Amino acid sequence: MKIQCPKCEAKYLTQLAIDSSSSVVVTCPKCRHRFTVDPLKDGKPSPKILIVDDARFFRELIMDLLVDQNVELTTAHCGEEAWKLLQSVSFDLLIADINLPDISGSDLIKRVRNDPHCASLPILCISGVYRQDDDARQAFIAGANDFMTKSFHPEDFTARIDKLLAR
Repeated sequence: MKIQCPKCEAKYLTQLAIDSSSSVVVTCPKCRHRFTVDPLKDGKPSPKILIVDDARFFRELIMDLLVDQNVELTTAHCGEEAWKLLQSVSFDLLIADINLPDISGSDLIKRVRNDPHCASLPILCISGVYRQDDDARQAFIAGANDFMTKSFHPEDFTARIDKLLAR
């Protein structure tokens, strides 16, 4: 199967062992970026989701929750990295932490909303800090479509993802 890394755009061929689960997590040999591919796609493109969080654990947790959802997942560890990806790849959903190390999640959302190429992108904002009311208010003012704390139930999370992708 021919695969292209969405982060560094490296192209390579690989053989995948396919079982009943069609999505496979791949690590790019060039830049070590983890993303999912679906070798059994039915001809229509899988929705592309960008996950932005400075906590590697949480990025991987979200990937684990969504790996069976027939979506293509890309991760970024900071707002600037996410912004560069958003300028070069057309995503169907952005999941962004409100508290990022370089620019805030709110500032990233404002950039997205002010860019004509991605202004209509659905955005789920997440926060692990217990200032939930302030964080939620900031996220919605910036233009987020939904907000969750990181202490969520997996079924609630995937239901919100499905709803945002159906827009």
